[in-house]
Amino acid sequence: MTSLDEILSMLGAIIPPLGVESVVLDQGLGRVLREPVVASEDQPPFACSAMDGFAVRLDDQSSEFRTVDFLRAGDWRPRSLALGEAVRISTGAALPGDGLQIIMIEDAEISGDRVRILRRDAVRHVRERGENARRGDTLLAPPRRLSAGALALLASLGVPRLSVTRRPRIVHIATGNEIVAPGRTPLPGQIRDSNSTLVRAFLAARGLPVIQHRAPEDFATTRALLTDPAQGAPAADLLLISGGASVGGHDFTRRLLAELGCEILVAKVASRPGKPLIVARRGVAVAFGLPGNPLAHFVCLHLFVQAALGTLAGLPGETPFFQEGVLAGALDNAGAGRETLWPARQSIAGGAPVLEPLRWSSSGDLTPLARANALIRVPGGARELARGARVPFVSTTPPA
Repeated sequence: MTSLDEILSMLGAIIPPLGVESVVLDQGLGRVLREPVVASEDQPPFACSAMDGFAVRLDDQSSEFRTVDFLRAGDWRPRSLALGEAVRISTGAALPGDGLQIIMIEDAEISGDRVRILRRDAVRHVRERGENARRGDTLLAPPRRLSAGALALLASLGVPRLSVTRRPRIVHIATGNEIVAPGRTPLPGQIRDSNSTLVRAFLAARGLPVIQHRAPEDFATTRALLTDPAQGAPAADLLLISGGASVGGHDFTRRLLAELGCEILVAKVASRPGKPLIVARRGVAVAFGLPGNPLAHFVCLHLFVQAALGTLAGLPGETPFFQEGVLAGALDNAGAGRETLWPARQSIAGGAPVLEPLRWSSSGDLTPLARANALIRVPGGARELARGARVPFVSTTPPA
């Protein structure tokens, strides 16, 4: 068996980042920037008012002024001010000249075109040209995942297209004679397929589409899906096969991947749930044989598949990393000899992560997944962890 840490490290080493594509700005949310963005002009590009008020000369200490113009944001009317003259100005409007100060409108008394200053301090209330960034400054360095704020910055810089990591081609096959679509009534001995929904939602939360198939517990049928170009699998960067990863008489995922020319890198992981995990590669493509039990699926997706996605995107630093939190209640791990990834509900109390362990009865138990947003890492052999114990955990929230 291979340890969790060994698998995460290996995935970062063997998977190269995908190539680059160009997308329009509005398609950039969540994508990974691959080229630096440099300011083509000063930011802001002109000195402007930081307040609604009156622009007056710094060297003019008059207590009363005559208003000679009114500038709104978007106006451009440069002019010189004589002593005793003021320009009424809105927040964001370009200053009419240099050497000016803004008197806030709250500190002035207005009567027609006359304004009397009630209070004046040393603050200029001016946003200087280039105070945020200078032309030629690198404002976004790759690689980085683009947030709404980053896109707003790019919009302000006049960047209409972005060079980002292309999205991976992902194919998922759910295998098993016992599974039926969620909308169908199972026959005796059958269950509804939850793993396809789990995989699809996991990827959708990361902005990733997936091609999905269901296959019976039949080697030839599944092999045909994987070799037929019309089904998408031969060109996949990431192949996920649900079920058939164990060593039972009908479990054929490992043999199937080997026959397709994949190198089997991992056959089992030394943690639970999810022990019968398979990791394989063919060229630069990576494949996972995921254990069919849904809680094991959840764990393997949020640890190992997430690590692969981060590396494919060009962000190996997005490999799931463990933080430290405090248990909100006792955790009974009796009977577990191996390391356990325990589903939990994470919250913040007093600025620190607090973890509520969620009850689960087996790796086939879906009930904790409705609330789980974290996995507690429980060492092998640990029988019980007390309330208040400090524990490592990993968040299952998608990377921002």
